[in-house]
Amino acid sequence: MSVNIDVTSVLEKECKGSSHVQYMPCNIEYDGEASLSTYFTKYVKEEVKDAENREEKVLHGMFRGYPLTGAVMAVPEGYTGVVLKETRPGLKSDEERTMKSICKFNEITFWNWDRKASRGDEYQQAMDWTSIADVIHDSN
Repeated sequence: MSVNIDVTSVLEKECKGSSHVQYMPCNIEYDGEASLSTYFTKYVKEEVKDAENREEKVLHGMFRGYPLTGAVMAVPEGYTGVVLKETRPGLKSDEERTMKSICKFNEITFWNWDRKASRGDEYQQAMDWTSIADVIHDSN
């Protein structure tokens, strides 16, 4: 099965700020717009802490009764975050699939259920691979 990714329109539309792109530690069986400003973001509280001589922002929220702790993370320099949507899901698992870019973003809010956001989180570690890839490919 092949997956085609169409990013031709990605430069045209910005996502609606950091509150638009969220990484939640769960699977939500819904594919569509959500009214985050009404039901989620207005209940998020920001706490500023001094950690090792630098200011650190920690977010606190709730989702379906579960407490969340989060942080806003920038997309690595030289990269663009892209929200993709499948144009037409295939009926068979071996059919070709096409994803189209909906919008681009420069930062993402990510959440944890059980711990404070840190460099040990899988999502933040995945973003470190961009730096590693840059070093590997620049070593000519």
